[in-house]
This record gives sequence, structure tokens and C-alpha cells, in this order.
Amino acid sequence: MKLFLPNGFALDPTSETYSDDVMYIGQEAETNLYKFFEDHGVTRKHGSSVLKAPRELHRAGKLDLKIKAYYAHVYAGTICDPAPSQLNQILAIRG
Repeated sequence: MKLFLPNGFALDPTSETYSDDVMYIGQEAETNLYKFFEDHGVTRKHGSSVLKAPRELHRAGKLDLKIKAYYAHVYAGTICDPAPSQLNQILAIRG
């Protein structure tokens, strides 16, 4: 889902608004994900089929630009994520 946040994001687990921030960022990512699906002819929107669609698009190299943009945000520091840093480096460019 992080791939679908084109402006990066910042989460601070010590913030009083952390839960609200997570919800807002998640909703933004979900909206952008469904827009990406629509742009690529994917009609799935429910259940496990939603998990299969990004895998298929990734294998086809259709997520490469999103992955590159995500890594650019990571390296530029515009993504502040409390998740362990090794989780930020799990996506490979296919194309």
C-alpha cells in the first residue's frame, strides 16, 4: 500500500493523532490503489483477489515506476515509517 502514496507519508507513533493519521493514510492509499487498478483494467475489489492483482501487476513490471518512486521517497526522507527498516527494502523492480 505504501506504493500508492505519491507524496510519501510521516507516521509518529508517539503522536496523539497517530491512529487518525494511520486511518487517513490508509484511506488515501486504498483510493489510489483502486484508481491504479481501474487504470490497468483490474476489476477486483474484494477479498483475496485484491491481493492477487498487485502480484500479477508486479510480475508484469507494471509496478516498477511506483516502486522507483517509493524508493526515491525512502532515500529522500519523505517517508517516515515506524516499521522496521528492513520492511522498506522488500520490493524488487521487475522490468
